[in-house]
Amino acid sequence: MRFTYTLFVSYNDRPSKKVNGFSVKVHFLGTSSGCPSKQRNMSATAVSFDNTKAWVLIDCAEATQHALLHSELTLYHLEAICITHLHGDHCYGLPGLISSMALNARQAPLKLIAPRAVVQFVHSCFALTEVKLGFDLITIALEELTDKLSLNCCDIETIALQHRVPSVGYKLTEKCIPRKLKISKLQQDGIGSGGHYNLLQKGQDVEYQSQLLRSADYSFYSWRPRVAIICGDNEKPALLSQAIQGADLLVHEATFTAPDLHKVGFHTGHSDAKRIAQFAQTHLVPTLALTHFSVRYHGEGMLQPLIDEAAKYFGGELVIAHDGLVIDIPNQKQFDGD
Repeated sequence: MRFTYTLFVSYNDRPSKKVNGFSVKVHFLGTSSGCPSKQRNMSATAVSFDNTKAWVLIDCAEATQHALLHSELTLYHLEAICITHLHGDHCYGLPGLISSMALNARQAPLKLIAPRAVVQFVHSCFALTEVKLGFDLITIALEELTDKLSLNCCDIETIALQHRVPSVGYKLTEKCIPRKLKISKLQQDGIGSGGHYNLLQKGQDVEYQSQLLRSADYSFYSWRPRVAIICGDNEKPALLSQAIQGADLLVHEATFTAPDLHKVGFHTGHSDAKRIAQFAQTHLVPTLALTHFSVRYHGEGMLQPLIDEAAKYFGGELVIAHDGLVIDIPNQKQFDGD
């Protein structure tokens, strides 16, 4: 089993596993549940892509904008904010973060995907505090989102989860992957080189000697699109069974150990480390990142029982997230163009 864990780390020294080529990075900005501690802020996770400056934020608790100041990310390039559910430890940072974007003269539109109540909360805060945005805030209520949402940096799908209130996971699929030409097929079909090669490689269909050449027939992606699933609070990992197929990374809460969850009670609507580790092992998830830890585990050495429990039941790469951690999702094997 490959295992990545560091409890305390400064933002300037945060580790990032480097890979060749374009990176898809997951930035853990807040990893506590319920309330913060000296070691951890509350829920916020970002996903960035080296082949585009645009990035996505999943959940936005208090102090998220402060955590961003210590990261390599800038609010100027934030394309969308996705909120998993309406609990405050996942959304109370929205008004301040969006207001700061306005103060910094942002002009590009921003998408906010969130429960309808969270959208109302944000608009009410702006109205009561007389905030005027200099850009379009495009709000999409989760209750009305039925199709895949296509952004510049990735495609986003939602996965219904189970919690005390409606909660979702977000499945992000990489876009903007460089294409390569199927040179042998082009030559076999008698298609000589020229400017049309460049257009085909960019994914465009092109007219050549009264013949329509389709990019899908003569080019291919340099690597398989990488997929990350980042979940809100969820007591039933089995709800991810269909969506998890082909995912490279699963980010999921492990609020308690199994014994502690039995003591606290299942009314919390949370998962324990054993439950999610067993699910990930059954579905052969390559990398499982655990986050959203109860404050009872904050402090040096206090998280060890949860770590041991997860490691006992999961044999893949296990990541125990902490604030400031950045991990890369490595490129997958290049497609066979022919």
